[in-house]
Amino acid sequence: MIFFDIDGTLIDHLSASAAASLALYDEYPGQIPFSRAEFPVVWESIMDVHYNRFTRGEISLWEQRRARIRDSFGAPEMTDAEAHERYYVFIREYENLTRAYDDVAPCLEKLAGHKLGIISNGVGDQQLGKLRRAGIVDHFTVMAFPEDTGFGKPHPSIFQEACRRAGEDPRHCIYVGDDLINDIHASHALGIRPIWVDRVGSTTSSVPAQRITSLIQLAEVLEGLTDTSCLKETASPQRTQSPTEELPQRSVPQ
Repeated sequence: MIFFDIDGTLIDHLSASAAASLALYDEYPGQIPFSRAEFPVVWESIMDVHYNRFTRGEISLWEQRRARIRDSFGAPEMTDAEAHERYYVFIREYENLTRAYDDVAPCLEKLAGHKLGIISNGVGDQQLGKLRRAGIVDHFTVMAFPEDTGFGKPHPSIFQEACRRAGEDPRHCIYVGDDLINDIHASHALGIRPIWVDRVGSTTSSVPAQRITSLIQLAEVLEGLTDTSCLKETASPQRTQSPTEELPQRSVPQ
């Protein structure tokens, strides 16, 4: 089984997040205590802090979303209703802008016949929406998200649950991702073979993974492995979709 990360690997999260953060900034002029030029980077940094708390099981999905908004506006006193309203401004724009990278479709075409899955730190309903809009969701037969185990990457439980659903020993699986901590080191620690998608051409050393700069290279890397029989599709397991957390007041648009 070949598992993929989503954001930064299949889907261009950063471009969509940067543009959506500016839409949020423009919707509330003068209320965000950062310059417009710096806000996309600030927003991403704030998001990382609180989303990592969510994946560690410390706070709920909506607690981390409210925390992101309050920190971005420098308004710890903001009510839940106000935070929700401002979050929806961001997420509506973000979900309209998410796109697959150009190398994704050619890569998945070359991997026809392989068993493919998803292990993502994103919330299940939102991540499935990204894959559907990109037209690639049907390539994947097994999926695991933080709500399935209570933890996200790099916690081992999410990897173990994905392998359990796939009916595979972790040592017979491959994980393709862009994040060195959450994807590469975490999967390697469980015996999964990691492949690092280094789109920005980093020079980091001592990475326990095959490094590629484009998903176009993935099929060639797989051909170079000594045994890929465990990666071939034999029977199509039923896709497992995660239950999603009930959203307050209204549903996040897909």
